Amino acid sequence: MTTVKGFWRHIATDDIYAIECTSFGQVVGGVGPMAANELIALEAYEYKQDIKEFLQEAIDKNRMRKFEPAYKLE
Repeated sequence: MTTVKGFWRHIATDDIYAIECTSFGQVVGGVGPMAANELIALEAYEYKQDIKEFLQEAIDKNRMRKFEPAYKLE
């Protein structure tokens, strides 16, 4: 299964989540919440399923937006 990883910001709290999704947009796992200054490279996270339902619902209800860090992560 092909997955895509990216950062998403919750619009109500400004918390950042690292999310892994299928190519069809279904959340596989995630990490967070985190502050923007705490982010590391997407490949370094261990994506967990315990917040999968929360993340999927927030994305489906347009409470999350894609987030691109202003600096390069290592």
